[in-house]
Amino acid sequence: MTRARDDLEALRDPALRSNPLEADSTAQGAASGPEEQARAEAALSPGERPGAGEPQQTDPAQQLEAAEPPSTAGAEPPSTAGVAPPSTAGVAPLSTTGVAPLSTTGVAPLSAAGADLDPRGRGDESLDRERYERYAMPASEVPAANVQAFRGDASGVLAIVRRAVQSVTRDPARHRRRLPKSRFDAIRSLPELAMALDYAVTRMKPDDAPPPEVAERLDLLYEALRPTLAAAEVCFPRGIVPETFGIVRRALVAGDPANAAAAITGLILDRWSHVHTRISITREEVLRVNTTAKWLLSNTRPAERLDSRDIRDRLWSLLRERYEQLRAIAQEISGDDSREYAPERLAAD
Repeated sequence: MTRARDDLEALRDPALRSNPLEADSTAQGAASGPEEQARAEAALSPGERPGAGEPQQTDPAQQLEAAEPPSTAGAEPPSTAGVAPPSTAGVAPLSTTGVAPLSTTGVAPLSAAGADLDPRGRGDESLDRERYERYAMPASEVPAANVQAFRGDASGVLAIVRRAVQSVTRDPARHRRRLPKSRFDAIRSLPELAMALDYAVTRMKPDDAPPPEVAERLDLLYEALRPTLAAAEVCFPRGIVPETFGIVRRALVAGDPANAAAAITGLILDRWSHVHTRISITREEVLRVNTTAKWLLSNTRPAERLDSRDIRDRLWSLLRERYEQLRAIAQEISGDDSREYAPERLAAD
């Protein structure tokens, strides 16, 4: 085993090889290094060089360098001479001619102060109409002798009523003990009653001013209808002729005094022989009212003879009656200080 190992070492070491010449040549080749080998290969012809005719293996770094595009440094950019830019000829620019700008003329800006100045709070037309009819029907039952003409500002009345109701009803349980539920609810509904009054004043008007002959006859009915109704209510209790008074009430709510006057004067004339000794107006006055009402019914449409002054006065009278109940409660709560939020006068009446 030791001998075999020595022989193997001898084969690996050139100095220990058996052939001295081979050992010397090998040792010189190893000592000459790569420089000598390069000079030897340079002396050979290209065909004699080692590896000639065999495919060459290229380094990956060299492949990347070869794949890079050629440099354009110093090269002139492609010329665009003779190439026309894209043309916009024939394409009209966006024109605003004839387009009116958004106008705010007549549009009131939103203002918190304006909400306080207009206390009416109008809403949907159908809801306002429903509210009006809900209070106009009981107002039409106010006895004609108790009706007072309205001469004030409906929006101002509404503002005062709202403030007074809010001040008085802060403790509803306390006041319910003093008042029946019906009376207390009537006080709390005063703002809505005032809104119904505002509706009658501001919105129950004809679209166009009536002709002079129509306006003159409407004024005559407004002055004569109330005393005529007061006289009829004395002579004809409502329970005896409910149909006639029902027609009168519905006509007043609708703002049609001509229908109301025709119905009540027709009743008086039909029973004149029974009431002439007890009625406070003459037959001639009844005939004049009846003739005026029939002329309006024959020559105008309901919209043309619309007149809400009578129902307006009745709503006002009902409002004043309930407001007096409110003032009595305010006096009990605050004494003389109640005049600050529940004044005695609601309007310039």
